[in-house]
Amino acid sequence: MSDKVTGPSIKKPGCLATLGLTMLAALIIAVIVGWKFLDASSGLAKRGLSFLEDLPEKFQSQHITQTFRESVTRIDSSHGDILELATLESDETISKYDMKTMFNDIVYLGTTVSEIRVPAVYRFHLKLSDDWKLNTEENVVTVIAPVIRPSLPPAIRTDRMEKKSESGWLRFNKEENLAELEKSLTPTLERRAGSPGKIKQVREACRKSVAEYVKNWLLKERQWKQDGLAAIVVVFADEPEAADLAKMKA
Repeated sequence: MSDKVTGPSIKKPGCLATLGLTMLAALIIAVIVGWKFLDASSGLAKRGLSFLEDLPEKFQSQHITQTFRESVTRIDSSHGDILELATLESDETISKYDMKTMFNDIVYLGTTVSEIRVPAVYRFHLKLSDDWKLNTEENVVTVIAPVIRPSLPPAIRTDRMEKKSESGWLRFNKEENLAELEKSLTPTLERRAGSPGKIKQVREACRKSVAEYVKNWLLKERQWKQDGLAAIVVVFADEPEAADLAKMKA
């Protein structure tokens, strides 16, 4: 009986070895993918940081521009050309009547009445660049001053404003009628400011203001002497006396 020679037995890798290799391969793949992602996203990150750095400046500029456009609706400058003369405060009342009928005024449906009462402050001025005429005769200075102008729009004291509105028979529009009246408030007061009645009320106060202005100007120019010039007579260009004076000088 012959002896059988057998070589050493070869063992196959077990489950633990296979799992270890799989995890190592996955780790290598993850490192490669992560490196690629960081490399690709670095440019995006730099651009994002650059945008964030510029954002405060861009936002501030846009905000200022928008605020400026919203706040500034009109810019007026007198360039030193306005001489304010007088102020007048009066209680003003404006009303709006809305009557409605049917069938050629046969059927009367009622009248809606709205009313607003408000104290208005009117200011009056003249333009220094308008035509002035000064004449000295003996000890009197005669001044033909420019016309009196209202400063628009007039100011209103909203804290003392009173409003009321009543609908007529078969009428239900008192709110709408009052709203329309409020829209017309400023244009109505502007028309009243330039009316002959308002100008007449402040004319004498304006006359005194112009006389004081001319006197101060003469003092500044060293043309006024207490023992010399005795009086200043002021006539406005829209008064009949101004035309008479012009004829006399002609």
